[in-house]
Amino acid sequence: MRKKGFLGRSRSRPGKRLLLAAVLAVLIPVAAFFLLDAVFPFPEGRLHPAPATVIQDRNGNPLRLYLAPDHAWRFPVTLENTAPILAQTLVASEDRHFRRHPGINPLALARAALGNLMAGRVQSGGSTITMQVARLVEPKPRTLSAKCVEMFRAVQLERRHSKDEILTAYLNLAPFGGNIVGVGAAAFFYFGKPPDRLSLGEAALLTVLPRSPTRLDPVRDAQAATRGRDMVLDQLAARGAISPHDAAEAKATPVPGHVATPPFFAPHFCDLAKSKRPGQSTVPTTLDPFVQKAAEEILKGRAERLRSLGIGSVAAVILDRARRDVLAMVGSPHFFDAPRSGQINGTVIRRSPGSALKPFLFATAMDAGIIVPETLLLDIPTAFSGYAPKNYDGLFRGRVTAEKALITSLNVPAVRLLDTVGTENFHALLTRGGLTTLNKPASHYGLSLVLGGGEVTLLSLTGLYATLAAGGEHVVPRLFPDSPVAGLRLFSPESCALITEILAKVERPDLPGGFERAMGVPAVAWKTGTSYGHRDAWAFGYSAEHVIGVWVGNMDATPVKGISGAVHAGPILFELFRAVERNGSRLPDPGPLNLAGVEVCAESHELPGPYCDRRITITTIPGVTRLAPCTVHRQIHVDLKRGLRLAGECLERHPSRPEVVTEFPAELCAWWRSAGIAFPVPPPPHPDCAEVAGGEPPRIVSPSPGAPYSLRQDVPAAFQRLSLAANVAAPASKVYWYQDGLLVAQGTAAERLFVDLTPGRHRLVVMDDLGRMDSVTYHVDGKMEGIP
Repeated sequence: MRKKGFLGRSRSRPGKRLLLAAVLAVLIPVAAFFLLDAVFPFPEGRLHPAPATVIQDRNGNPLRLYLAPDHAWRFPVTLENTAPILAQTLVASEDRHFRRHPGINPLALARAALGNLMAGRVQSGGSTITMQVARLVEPKPRTLSAKCVEMFRAVQLERRHSKDEILTAYLNLAPFGGNIVGVGAAAFFYFGKPPDRLSLGEAALLTVLPRSPTRLDPVRDAQAATRGRDMVLDQLAARGAISPHDAAEAKATPVPGHVATPPFFAPHFCDLAKSKRPGQSTVPTTLDPFVQKAAEEILKGRAERLRSLGIGSVAAVILDRARRDVLAMVGSPHFFDAPRSGQINGTVIRRSPGSALKPFLFATAMDAGIIVPETLLLDIPTAFSGYAPKNYDGLFRGRVTAEKALITSLNVPAVRLLDTVGTENFHALLTRGGLTTLNKPASHYGLSLVLGGGEVTLLSLTGLYATLAAGGEHVVPRLFPDSPVAGLRLFSPESCALITEILAKVERPDLPGGFERAMGVPAVAWKTGTSYGHRDAWAFGYSAEHVIGVWVGNMDATPVKGISGAVHAGPILFELFRAVERNGSRLPDPGPLNLAGVEVCAESHELPGPYCDRRITITTIPGVTRLAPCTVHRQIHVDLKRGLRLAGECLERHPSRPEVVTEFPAELCAWWRSAGIAFPVPPPPHPDCAEVAGGEPPRIVSPSPGAPYSLRQDVPAAFQRLSLAANVAAPASKVYWYQDGLLVAQGTAAERLFVDLTPGRHRLVVMDDLGRMDSVTYHVDGKMEGIP
């Protein structure tokens, strides 16, 4: 039975009080901690401040460094890519019990307090690595209250993160002098190496340097830095962490005497790469430093010569043909040339490509079965609802093969071909092929699209040429090793091979005329372009290894009289090829192709009929190419006496003989006639023949079908007349014009005829003297009242 005191209470009550006090002594701080932890959570975001950016070449070497937003050099690391000796040195010197304490080391704090008291000043703070991380995250003056906050934050850190994570945070947050933060930046700027290659002596210096970055700065005071490093080495040797021999060997190495200068290579490329990978600390790229250096030197040399011509800049892109890696990108010859806007990247500005889009139109037409290289195209004056394209030299050639039209870059055949292919189809193909700057509807560009009516960039268009070089599969030019290599098929391998063969025949500016067809000459398929207004000159080329694009012009789009892709951009293109392909160039191997030779009429290049006496063999794509029967040769009957044409009942009244005649398209005959060029004409009809022989009817050129016209009140009616024009095939020589059933004009096929404009909708019919007809309908707005 328990004994009670004189007040009747148990004698064991003081023991309970002591136990209760002990429990409360534990629970109250713990409860207070959790309460404070909830009210003042650890600022996790500050553990990972925004990094600086390192742009690397394809070999992992730095091309250019970019400061972090707070203007610090900070390159985050992990324990895995940091030399193990650094972590060992840091823990052994700074916090031997790091792996065992909960963020605070009471013994270290007590020892530091005693030492400071005996010294009469602050010598040591007794901070653990965890507490140092807390101080780096929230810098504060060194006061007792600040120390308490550090301890609180340290415990928070230990609750939320592993020891390795805390150690990594210290490695990334520790200051190393100036704006160098973290061991990643320190290893680069002090030793010129990544942190995983640090030596013992270097690790010892980086261990001591954060204690006093200014006082121990090796560049300012090598002796102080050496003493600090050696102190760490002696400390480690005394504790058995390293051998005395290793310590002595590390001491023999001098501390760095300078800070490395940040690299500044391929600035335009690096700017572009950084913009595409924002916030990424390390950006590996595909750039080849040797190819880049060669390209820069060539463009700098060429720029000096171009400036005397009023051409201020030049840019180039070099791609690996197989993978589409960007091996070199030179946005301007001199990055810091402010008067010529040197910091503008000429490879990504929007400019008119001139004729540089023609190969893609011809490839599209081949895949649509419309043409093959030997298809005959018309090169004659042609109007499309008021748009009348002209060739660069102002001349016309009548008929040319598609191959010749592309080699000589004729505009009229290209526009006529686009009219057949369809602007919508061609525009859609170009945008699928990466020309995203053509972001307006196809109707906005119209038929001028193939002549440079839109805007593209050098980088994207070089990428599209790489599609031809690679057999038709399009891959967006790759700036990064992890960019997609799979692509989108735009063209067939067959059309690409045919286009490549054509472009390889274009006369080169680096060889004597015709010499490019000699045996053993390095082969390159290439094409040029010159923009509207003489503002831009382009040259694109490809071989089995590389695809190169060159732009020449002024960054402010100032025109240059006489600028030309062939004259000013072409030579640079081939100098680049010689620099990157020292063993010579060869064309891409297309592999097995579905091509076949087909016999056609030598005159029309169409399937031969019974009257085609001469034949040739052309290359076609079986199952794709559509060949029509020959329409040029046909048989007629002529009068034996006079050689006049007979038809119908005339054959019974006059002795006759068969004769094969050649009848060309009416519009071609009309141009030949106007140009004074002789061409075969079938004999005229016999006067006794009332029946008209067949043949191509006339084709109305003006007015345009469905076109609107307007009467103006301020212009006399005598001056408001509509031009009448039609292409007439031989042997017809006269034309008759009927409007709404009434004859309004007549004359020779080449004569200029007119009809008065009257309000309303009208049907116009033209008939030649053989009775062949064509018609159009047009509309005239306005009223006759008030017109003088």
